[in-house]
Amino acid sequence: MEAVRQFLRWEERSELQKSLFILLVVAGVTLGGYGVFMLSMGTTTPMVVVTSESMVPVLQPGDLLVLQGRAPEQIHVGDIIVFQDNEWSTDAPIVHRVVEIEVIDGTYHFRTKGDANALPDPGTRTPDEIVGVVVARVPWVGNISMFLKTPLGIAVIVGLFLLILFVPSGAEAGEDNGGDVVDEPPTDGGRGAAGESTPTTED
Repeated sequence: MEAVRQFLRWEERSELQKSLFILLVVAGVTLGGYGVFMLSMGTTTPMVVVTSESMVPVLQPGDLLVLQGRAPEQIHVGDIIVFQDNEWSTDAPIVHRVVEIEVIDGTYHFRTKGDANALPDPGTRTPDEIVGVVVARVPWVGNISMFLKTPLGIAVIVGLFLLILFVPSGAEAGEDNGGDVVDEPPTDGGRGAAGESTPTTED
């Protein structure tokens, strides 16, 4: 570890440079881990957030869903799938249940329906439209993701980023400006008194 610190000349770096380096490392590890997760789940979108009430009460808005890519023959009636249908709904991927499967000329066609909807979805889904099959649900956690996409959430992210970048520098400057111990001239019978230092801080 010490060799790494020397190689990076860590002690010579400013607090701002240290903060930026740590943020880059965290981002790299996060993206790398997500890439491994994508490969292990067999889909480019292994996690999605429920935003509608079409699958209530099984799925609630704000639920975080974990998806797994599967071959068409491994998807069954009753499975909950996430799919993208650009002809029917172009806003976002949809999460609905498979209610019927047909094989036409060797191609699988999946009819879907939201549990809370009265009628099935228009048309059928083909394998190339399916993002993945829902294999796990984490309640409520997706609300955080939805909040961070709002203007207020973006402002919070920017504020935290600036805080991480500049607070360490401000603290370092405060330490540098701290008072030193000063020897005062003898005032009482030739005895010297050490002045007390008063640390200064920056707002």
